[in-house]
Amino acid sequence: MTSNDRKIRHFKVSGWIGMLCLVVAVFCFDIKTVRADHGEHSLRIVVADDVLVDYEKFRDGRDPLAITSFDGPHSRRDVVEVVLIQQALKKGGWRGAINLIAGGNYARMMQMIADGEADLTGSSTWLRDIEHKGDRISPSGAVIPNGRFEAGFYMRADSPNRSKIRSLRSLQRLRGVSNRTWKPDWQALGKLGLVDLLHVPNWELMVQFVAEGRADFLLAPFQPGPKMELVVNDVHLLPIEGYKIALDGSRHYAVTRVTPYSHDLIVAIDQGLLELQKIGRIDQAYRQSGFFHPAVKNWTMIGSDGFGQSGNSMENQIFSLRDVTGRLYPEARF
Repeated sequence: MTSNDRKIRHFKVSGWIGMLCLVVAVFCFDIKTVRADHGEHSLRIVVADDVLVDYEKFRDGRDPLAITSFDGPHSRRDVVEVVLIQQALKKGGWRGAINLIAGGNYARMMQMIADGEADLTGSSTWLRDIEHKGDRISPSGAVIPNGRFEAGFYMRADSPNRSKIRSLRSLQRLRGVSNRTWKPDWQALGKLGLVDLLHVPNWELMVQFVAEGRADFLLAPFQPGPKMELVVNDVHLLPIEGYKIALDGSRHYAVTRVTPYSHDLIVAIDQGLLELQKIGRIDQAYRQSGFFHPAVKNWTMIGSDGFGQSGNSMENQIFSLRDVTGRLYPEARF
């Protein structure tokens, strides 16, 4: 090979390498530009009214991105999830501003997500509720896998009947209160054969019903501390010892599909959740908030395997399941 031939070959190789580098640089620049554009959108995170109040009390002026301890006053599952989603977004590379907005109750928040009035939920939601509006809502990765959601039967702390519950039969003699749009809760309770099950539209009203003796118990995630006491509006509730209930399904953050950046948002959330899982932050938050409580490990688990569903036309009414069982759930036995 002559000297000229070597020069020509070197020029061609150098030229191809230069073109390849240029293509890679342009390609990477385009990706970075798209992600930066989408990642800089301001986000509207919708939070239930009562959760937002407790979140602000729990945060107590702290930067949510700097929170590494999840116990203490006002800590509970849905509150710490508001912290976790903000940390996940940060770790997933989202650079846009985050705005928490009050969304009323669970059903209203899901509708806001479906309508594009909010970008995502601040607390986790049931996968089945996301799939019900699957053309307009997408799920993040699971933050609570199927089979990990356990709840307690919470009664007034001063109720003399709480210590008398020694069997499933004595539990069945109680009156429960829940919300029929919370399908896993409602279906699990519907299978128990309770004396009565009351539907009310929101959490605070459920607590009021138990406080006034209009219902005996409500379902709630276990709380931090050895007593697992739940305090809502100065109402003190304690779980029935020895029993817990399994709610079917996995829980995810719900993300609207009607914005042009929804796909990038899910990518950022899932990447951030993965990073949080790697450092044990999600498990830590659930343990310290009492949701994964070691004290109930050996309590009797009452399972649920699903139970008939119907529409939500009575969503904002208060009614007794005992009065309408035959119409709503003819296959159930109460």
